[in-house]
Amino acid sequence: ALMFYPRRQEATGGETVLFQILAEEVANLTAAEFSINYDPAHLEITTVTQGAIFAASEESIFHTEYDNNAGTLSVITAILGGDEPSVAGTGVLIEIQINVISATSSELTFSGLEVFRDPENNNITILESVNGRMVVTP
Repeated sequence: ALMFYPRRQEATGGETVLFQILAEEVANLTAAEFSINYDPAHLEITTVTQGAIFAASEESIFHTEYDNNAGTLSVITAILGGDEPSVAGTGVLIEIQINVISATSSELTFSGLEVFRDPENNNITILESVNGRMVVTP
C-alpha cells in the first residue's frame, strides 16, 4: 500500500503539520513514483524530505517538485545500486511539512498514477492508496 501517515491530522489555521508517506508491506521495492494533489487555497507545502526507506542505501535518487499555486506534488525516489538493490517491509518514502493557511478542512489525494518498481524495473502492484485528510479545528 501507499499511504499517508497519519491518515488524518488536526490543526488550527496557521499551524504546521507533518505527514509521512509510507510504502506498506512491500517486497522487492527499488523505486516509487507518485503525485499528490491538494487545495492550495487551504494548504501550503513548505518542505519535502526523503524518508528512511531508501536513504539508508549507499546511493539513492530523490527528486520532488511541488507547486503551491497548482496544488501538486510529484515525487520520484529510488535505490541506485549498492549491496541491497531493494527493500521489504514498511517504511517512510517521504515526509511533507505543510502549513495550514485557511480555516477549511481538505484532502490530500494521490493522483491515481502511482507506481512501485522492482530491481528489474517491473511494476509492482499497489493494492491500495490511502489519501490524507487535514482537519482544521477552531
